[in-house]
Parts: sequence; C-alpha cells; structure tokens
Amino acid sequence: MSAVGNANGRCRVAELNTVQPSLMDPKVHAADAPPSAVSEPILNGPYAEPDGYWVLVDPVTNIRVEPYVHAGRRPAGYYRDRGGKKSTQSTMLLEEFAPLETVNEIRRRVRAWREADYPGVTQSTRALIEHWRDREDRQLFFCQREAAETLIWFYESPATDRQGLTTEVITEDGEWITVPLSEAHAPFMRYCLKMATGTGKTVVMAMIIAWSALNRRHGGVILVAPGRTVKERLAVLIPRALNEEAPKDYYTTLNLVPPNRLDDLQSIRVTLLHRQEGAIEDDSQKKGPQKLGRESPRAFADRLLKEDLGSAKNLLVLNDEGHHCYRPRLTGAKAIDAEARKENEQAGQWISMLEMIHQARGIATCVDLSATPFYIDGSGYPVGRPFPWVVSDFGLADAIESGLVKIPQIPVDDNHGQANRPAAYFNLWDWVNDQLPAADKYRPGKSGDPNRLVAHADPAMTTMIGNWQIEFEKWRDAGHQQPPALIIVTNTTEIAKVAFDRITAPDYAFQEFTNESGKPPVSYQYDTTVFKKSDEGKKLTEHEAEIRAVLNSVGQIGQPGEQVRCVVSVSMLTEGWDARNVTHIIGLRPFRSRLLCEQVVGRALRRMSYDVDPVTGRFKPEYAEVYGVPFEVIPVKAGAKGVPPPAPVGTLIRSVPDRRDQYRLSWPIVEGYVTEIRDRVVCNFDNLPTLRVGRLGEPTRINVKPSVGMRVGRPDRDGPGKLTTHNRNPYYDRVRGKTAIYSAAATLTNERVIEPARRARIFPMMLEIVRRYVEEFVEFTDAQEGELGLLKWQNELIAILGENISESDLQGEPIFLPRIMKNREFGNTDGVYYYSDSQDLRATTRSHINFCSFDSSLWENQVFQTLEDSPFVDAYVRNEKLGFVIPYVKPNGALARYLPDFVVRMSSGLMVALEIKGNERPLDEIKRAAGHKWVSAVNRHYGERLWAYHICYDFTRIEDELKKLAQ
Repeated sequence: MSAVGNANGRCRVAELNTVQPSLMDPKVHAADAPPSAVSEPILNGPYAEPDGYWVLVDPVTNIRVEPYVHAGRRPAGYYRDRGGKKSTQSTMLLEEFAPLETVNEIRRRVRAWREADYPGVTQSTRALIEHWRDREDRQLFFCQREAAETLIWFYESPATDRQGLTTEVITEDGEWITVPLSEAHAPFMRYCLKMATGTGKTVVMAMIIAWSALNRRHGGVILVAPGRTVKERLAVLIPRALNEEAPKDYYTTLNLVPPNRLDDLQSIRVTLLHRQEGAIEDDSQKKGPQKLGRESPRAFADRLLKEDLGSAKNLLVLNDEGHHCYRPRLTGAKAIDAEARKENEQAGQWISMLEMIHQARGIATCVDLSATPFYIDGSGYPVGRPFPWVVSDFGLADAIESGLVKIPQIPVDDNHGQANRPAAYFNLWDWVNDQLPAADKYRPGKSGDPNRLVAHADPAMTTMIGNWQIEFEKWRDAGHQQPPALIIVTNTTEIAKVAFDRITAPDYAFQEFTNESGKPPVSYQYDTTVFKKSDEGKKLTEHEAEIRAVLNSVGQIGQPGEQVRCVVSVSMLTEGWDARNVTHIIGLRPFRSRLLCEQVVGRALRRMSYDVDPVTGRFKPEYAEVYGVPFEVIPVKAGAKGVPPPAPVGTLIRSVPDRRDQYRLSWPIVEGYVTEIRDRVVCNFDNLPTLRVGRLGEPTRINVKPSVGMRVGRPDRDGPGKLTTHNRNPYYDRVRGKTAIYSAAATLTNERVIEPARRARIFPMMLEIVRRYVEEFVEFTDAQEGELGLLKWQNELIAILGENISESDLQGEPIFLPRIMKNREFGNTDGVYYYSDSQDLRATTRSHINFCSFDSSLWENQVFQTLEDSPFVDAYVRNEKLGFVIPYVKPNGALARYLPDFVVRMSSGLMVALEIKGNERPLDEIKRAAGHKWVSAVNRHYGERLWAYHICYDFTRIEDELKKLAQ
C-alpha cells in the first residue's frame, strides 16, 4: 500500500491490487501510452524511391511497439475508426490502419513499368521523362516524378498492364461495393494524386501540363483552385513568352521541359478558375417579367472558358486542393456544425461546375492534387475515408522519412506525475479542458469560458514562446532578415482573441510579440473572414487588403509579411498559406481526427533549405516544435528535456539589386553542339558508347495465348488455350543489316548537309562511319542485324553518332558550333533567391550574389579571397543554382551537364569559366575536354574571343594564373 495526498490535504489509502481490469488490456494500455519517438526520422534521400520506413504500431495487433526500421516502401493506406469506447487521452491508437490496396498495386505496376524503361510511351513522353530523370541541377523529388509517371502510366503503358484494378464506392443505399477503377467517378474519368504538403504539387501540375502539351493530348487545360489565394499562385503554370524581362513560368525557371520543346508549350490553352467563380447563374426566382432561367451548360461553359479556351473541347482539368471537390451524400447525414456544412456546400458547387463544363465541352481527364483527399464530417461518407479515385499516395510520413518537410518535435515526457496519460502538452486541449470546473468546460455543442481556458493554457503557451524566443535570438544574432514564426490555432474566435490579447499585452513576460504604436505590427489575430471574403471575390476594405497581403507573405524577404512573428487564428487551414519560417505551433482546440492533425501540422512543415548532405545523400533535418496537436501516426523526433535543439534556419542567398549594374554576369545557354557538314565529315570514335541491341533492351520473342473469360490482374501463362510464340523473323526476312546501315547514313546525311548538291559526295563518308560503328560498337543479343532498322534503334544510332560527327578543319580536327537555347539565349545572375544551411559562407563585395558558399574551406577560401582582392578581376560569382552548365556525353552515351566552380569577368573583359581541381577523377578528363569544346564553340559562334576555360590545379598560384588570363 502507499499513501497518496488528495485535494483536501488528507491522505487516502490506495490498494495496488485494485487496479481496474481494463488497464491490463494491452490495447487499452497502448491507447493511453505516450507517443513513441524515433532516433533519426530521415531514412531516405529525396530523389530516389524510399527503401525503408519506421514502424511504430504493429499493423496486425494495432499495439504500439518499439520503433524499428522496416525495409522497403511504406504501404499506402489510411487510418479508420475501429470502434469501441474512445480514450480521453489518445484517439489515434483507436484507429486501425487500412491499406489502400489499389494504390499499392498501381505503385508496384508503375515501378515495373519504370524499370522496363517505360514501354509504350510516345517519343515526346520519353523525352520528357528522361529530362525529368537525368538532371544534375534542379533535380525533381522522386514523389514528383512518381505522381506524374503514374498519370502517364494510365494513358501510355501497355493496356494489359492496367487490367484488374478495382476500388470501392458507395451506392445510394449506403452499401460499399467493388467496381473497376474506371468507374470510381462518374460521369468523367478522374484520378487523385495524394502528396503531402510541401512536396511540390504545383510542380507536378506543371509536369502534367507539359506532358499534355507535348503530346497534344487535350484541347485545353482548366486549373481550378479553392479560392483566389491559390489561384494567384497558380499563374506560374500558364506558359508565356520567354524573355529575360518577362515573369517566368515553372517550365523555364524549373527547367521542366527540354529546351528544344519549349515552343510546343505556346500552343496549349490554359485557363485559371477558382471554385467561387463556378456559381451557376439562375434568375428564375427573380421578380419581374424578364427572366433567363437557369444557365444552360453551354452558356455556363462559354461564360467561364470562352476568353481563354475559345471553343476547345476534350479538356484536362487539374483541381488544386481537390479534396474540396465532391458530391455530398446529404441523405441521412447527421447534424453538423456550420463550418462543415459550408464546406460540403462548397464541395457540391465545385463538382457541379465541372459537371456543367463536361456536358458542354467534355472533360477527358480530371486530376485532383491534394494532401488530404478524405471525406469530412457531414458529407454522408465515413469521415476520413479517402476518395475512391486516389491512385498515387506520398503521404506525410513518407515526406518526413524522405526529408522533404520539417520534422515535428512533440512532447513525449514531462514531470506532471501521471504515468497513465501522455505528456500534458501532447494533447493540450484535453489537458486544459479537464482542469476546468464543470460549468466552464467545453463539450460538444456547448461553449465554455475562453478566459479560463486560456488561463489554464498559459503555462504551455509561455513555455513554447520562451522556446521561440531562444530561436528568435539565434536567428537575429546570425543576421537573418526575417524572424521565426509561431502560430496558435484555436477553434473559436473568442479563444483566439483572448489568447492574442494575452501574449501581446504590454505586461506579458515576453515583449517580442507586442505591437508597438507607430510601427508595423509583428503579431496578428488572423480573421478567417478576411480570406473568405477575398477568396469569394468580394471587395475588401483597404485595411482588409493590407492584412491579406501581410498574411500571404509571412517570412518573405522584402514583402509586407517579412517581420511577422506570431499569428493567432481559427483553424489556420487556408490553402496557399505556405510560410516556410514557421518553427512553432500551439494547438489550442480539440483534435478528433487524423485529417485535422495533418492539416494543422502541415502549416509548419515547409522546409527552409534544400541542400543535400554530401555524406548521407539526404536532406539535413529541420524541425518544427508542436504543442497540442496529438499526431501519433507519423514519425516524430523527441526533443531533449529542457529546450529542444533549434531548427536549422538557412541563409538567404540572393541577387543584390544595388550591385546589378556593376557586377551582373551573363553567359550563353548551350544545349549541345551542331555543325553543318560541307566538305568533309569526321567522327570522334574515342568516346563512343556501346549500343546493345536485342532482348537486353527490347523483347525479341513474345509468348501469346487466347484470352478466355474474365481475368483479374495481368494475364499470364495460366488458363486454357495454346501457347504461341511470336518473333521478328518475318521482319528480318525483309530488312537486312546493310539496309539498316544505309538508312541511318542517309538520315544523318540529309539532316547535317544542308545543300542537296553536296550530299552525294558526303554520303559515302557518312556510310563508312556508320558501318564502322556498327561493326565495332554494336552488340546483338538474340537479334539479327536487321533489328537496327527498327525506329527505336535507328533513333539511338543516329543520336549517338549525331553527337560525335562534324565538319573538320584543314588539320582534320572537328569544328563545332554551339546549339544555343532557342527562346532564351543567355542566363544571368538576376533573380537568384534560395536558402542555404551551409556553415561555410562568406559575404561578397565583388559579386552580384550576396554570399559565396564553400564545399572545401581550405582552397575555396583562398580562391574567394583572391577573387575579392585581385586587381585583375572585375566581377565573379560562385556557380551554384545559376543554371550555367557545360553539356557533355558520358562514356556510356548518356547526356550530362558539368558545372564549373566560378564564372569570372576579368579586368580585360574576358569571361572565364574557372574550375579549381585537386585530385583527378575518372570523368574529369572528359569534363575538361567539354569545357574547352564549349569555349571553342561559343567563341566561334560570336566571332571573337569572349570566353576562356581554365583549370587551376594549385590554388596557391591562382593570383598568377588570373594575371595571365587578364593579359
């Protein structure tokens, strides 16, 4: 026995053997256990498919286990209520994991299709996919490529690979039935790509538009946003004329389209709508004799689309934040609060708009992009159930484990002395509300006392704000222009006002949030109605417009919201609110669903820096401190007792406007090399790759059999019918190897010899080059030489040789000219803006860019000092995230791009691509040759010696070598 003090100061006797039997139930115990924390949440790199994930809860028993890493890809799925009495301390563990079997199967098939090198795709699609995959600068996240590839797979993979996919939908009677995936949504084809907040959904939308445009698949594109805020930010998806002065779209700024195909984007028509613009006009209830009645589908579509899309049909629709678009099942829906009722009405309006457009113009493909494509309360569907048309899923847990977002740090332990419940600030609402007198408690359908609630929450808020203040000082001491931001999320405006007044009061312990008279505010109480009015297209007052501008630019240098430190709000779920400097969250509201937890936590998870750790190949971890958002089903990192470690801030690297006239540098954008063959053609055979033709790259023997009855999944050898083998022998009988060689030589001659009269003399030389290449460099496996006549191998043969043949000079050396980007001749140092968490940064004085970052502090510091001080240097820039690349071909034939270390303008005006070298690596010789080739081609193109390429092998001699270059 033990003595325990009660509230009256007396002692009572507690019998240890009288513990309630339910506490011995492991499932009940698991529900009341504190959340687990893992040692290192980031397991995977950002650019490759994840190959490991953390397990915190046993997927079979739903009992929490000691966290461990499971090899392979995290299965796609969601958490659903498994029934039973809810624990007052923890709701999430009373949900069970339900795998999304269709998504997991699609993921497996898309992976196999990818590994088979995308059979069935068009040449335009292949060029896009290879461009997205084989980039050394501005690499795309794996989740971005996977999402776009999944959609493409549905249209261009072999039809047999798409058989047998099903999903579950609900009937009018409320029964869930299994149907083919193609019937997941009526009346038009619809897919949903689920991607966590901060993983780049807008980039994926641009990739899909590029795919549609290059293949001319759709008559026009409709981009639909939930409101004006998101609509304004989607303007980057509209292709526009490309020049240095015009605003840039994503296709050029993110290099999403091969430069030689940029012109193809100009032909596609794109329009931007937000959901509120889709209200159907109906004056049938209007008084008076003149009534037009309800708007017809045709009139409705013309009103919305005519200006941008003309009469285009066969449309592609992209729904940003598409979880707002569905048809609620209102029959039998229980009573819901006003916010949920409004959301369901708006969802119905959005889908009605699309249905009207489909009737008039035809929607060929509709794609939703959302982090949370789940049904909400009052929709008539099970709360939290995903849309049946979800086909791709890269959720928040995947994003954390791949380092794409910040890692939430949550309370895992404290000293409140109650071992049978989680840490107090883990579920702050329950912790605070449980302490209130019965008359002041908040219950469903009953509002409590906001003043008492905030008073009991004040210790938690003060603790978090103190944590924030330490972070604030570190940012300030490091010279960061913007502060870290804290947000407090409540469920009523009354609580929000009391909390705001408390932390901004002149006598509050921390004065950093106090707004001073005569100065711009640093703290805001966020009024949801301002954004709602704006997104509805209603006119704002001048003051409301100013607040909207501030809250839309929190943490952005040079914008109205740059210095915002704190925002107190109701919900804080407005899409498009994507501040990256949020480091602390307090949730002072009930959280009874995983969906709401994910939405709120997502407000703080956008990273500041995207620099890859050169040792691990992963992003360096960044953190967000979270109180009161009981999100248990994602990997979270435990903060140390006391003050958790600060989140890496990152330094803003940007172009300095005042230095533009003096230090701006530019360079030609070279995509490759060409020559017009006139008198003599030569080929550089030294670095030609081997071409492997046959079954290693393409099947040459195919087994077929009849399809009998209904099959589930992909067809195989099983079942009735005779197995028959197909091969290409009939083709080989018609096309010989000699024919294929002649064909390739003729194509190369016609492409590279402009004057027809010269072709007869060049063709024999070209034929000999092709013949020699086939004899020495082509390997055939289970295929005859006639295989080369197939377009696939013809194209590869011509591509390889086309990069290595040229006109020769009098000494027999090849003459190359640069292939300059057609729509953008020059790159420059304008518009550089990114964050770096590098510890080796030096402020510059002779560069258009404010900082120079280092990889190797020894030699780079010496070079930096020399470039800053040398009388022979006029301006310089570190070649990082500038887009200055030198193209070259690897030994295996793959196209690659090389980035020299610096771009330097000498006092003589000569431009130098400067490389600093220590140890030689296998590719360095090829890169060196590429650098000299680039300079030779560029100078020949512009007719004078404008550029030089130089490698410094001894950084202690850099001053002498710069002097020679200047002279």
